[in-house]
Amino acid sequence: MEKKGIIMKANKGFTLIELLVVIAIIGILASLLLPVMGRAKQLALGVKNRNNFQQIYRGFQMYADDHDSLAVGVGNSSGQHFFGQYNGPGSPVDFAGGTLSPYVNGNPAIWKDPTFLNYAKRAKGHTCSYAYNHSYLNELEEQGNWWDADYRFEWVGLDTTSIQMPVETVLFGDSARNWMGPVEENWFWTPPSQARAWPGWETAYTHFRHSGKATVLWADGHVEMMAPDQTFPVNSDQLGYLCNTDDHPFKRIKD
Repeated sequence: MEKKGIIMKANKGFTLIELLVVIAIIGILASLLLPVMGRAKQLALGVKNRNNFQQIYRGFQMYADDHDSLAVGVGNSSGQHFFGQYNGPGSPVDFAGGTLSPYVNGNPAIWKDPTFLNYAKRAKGHTCSYAYNHSYLNELEEQGNWWDADYRFEWVGLDTTSIQMPVETVLFGDSARNWMGPVEENWFWTPPSQARAWPGWETAYTHFRHSGKATVLWADGHVEMMAPDQTFPVNSDQLGYLCNTDDHPFKRIKD
């Protein structure tokens, strides 16, 4: 019997030119895909931010239902705030101790904007990335003088049914502050009329950190990305104003 010979076929390797072409193609594909992936990540973080506001709104509503329609208070002199128990710069926030904590399952992630990373911490860990329209939805009750050791205060919520135009009244929004220093978290959403009340000491509290816009939760529950009012310029830290000094979106009773 005649044996058939085995024909061996030599493998042909890549030439240097072919390898360079492949590397170039991979580089082109990467340059096309990376921006898309970056935009997709930012979109996902933006969705998470909006979800935070929606959960905050549900908690706000449930609190009002349990307290004769009264809005939650922003905080008091004991350190209890809507988002948690704030014990000062060197201590972590107790996110189970806030007035809204039982209504958001004590979840600390709800109070953190996942895109807000470059800021000076006001506590050990994060505090709250969002500020509350306390000036128009709360009244300040005080005991004693602020310079006394036994001074006490509490921001008490007003009747939410008195909000004439919920679709035009803000509850919470992206916020920060830079009191003659670095940007840091802020949860008191001071309206423009008060923020600009002292000439030479004007401040701004709305943080337009999402591609030049701020996320805003309105009293009817809808969430919206808002551009800054153009009456006053946004500063280098992306802090600006949602409106001019008429405070229209902050007011529960419209003029």
